[in-house]
Amino acid sequence: MILKRLKISTWIGDETNCYIVFDQESKETMVIDPAGDVDKIAQMIQILQGNLKYVFLTHCHGDHIAGVTGLKEKMGGKVLIHREDSERTK
Repeated sequence: MILKRLKISTWIGDETNCYIVFDQESKETMVIDPAGDVDKIAQMIQILQGNLKYVFLTHCHGDHIAGVTGLKEKMGGKVLIHREDSERTK
């Protein structure tokens, strides 16, 4: 299992942490809080030769979810978020 931390630039100008969890055997990959810079995240998944299975959002603040739509369109994967936060994203 590999855990990779990326510093991602956000729309508010600050950097935030985004994590990639990668299983070396199955190649299944999970991204946690894709705050933006979808190309950087996708590039790391491709370097790992991963298959994006999940995008996990810890909460619905913009500096954590800004890249979720672009990442899903580019790489696929199922978005996971707590029910209470999912209601706030609609």
